[in-house]
Amino acid sequence: MGKRGRPYVWGAKGPNVFDCSGLTQWAWRQAGVQLGGDTYTQVRQGVAVPPDQVRAGDLIFPRSSFGEGGQAGPGHVMLAISATEVVHAPHTGDVVRVAPMPSGFVARRPVVGSQN
Repeated sequence: MGKRGRPYVWGAKGPNVFDCSGLTQWAWRQAGVQLGGDTYTQVRQGVAVPPDQVRAGDLIFPRSSFGEGGQAGPGHVMLAISATEVVHAPHTGDVVRVAPMPSGFVARRPVVGSQN
C-alpha cells in the first residue's frame, strides 16, 4: 500500500509512477513472480478464481473494461487487497488508490514460483 497516491502514467511500470498493469506487475515482482506487461497478457496468466474466493493479491479485471479500445480483452486490471477492495492505477490524471471491488469481474491468481 506504500504506492497509494503515486501518479498514473500510461506505460509506466514503477517504482514511482504506474499504469494499471505496471502496478500489478510491480507488486507481483516483489514476490518473485513475473507477470506480462499488459492487461491482455495478465488475464491469461495464473489460474481462474471464482468471485466468492477472491483474496488479497488476485488480479481483478472489471467486466466493464472488456472491449475498451476495440480490443477483445480487458482494458484495466486491479489488485485485490481483500474480498471487497482493490488498489489500482485508474487513468491519466488520477493516482494509485483504493476502491471498492467492482460488481462484475474476472479474477486470476498468479502462481508463486512460476513464470505464469
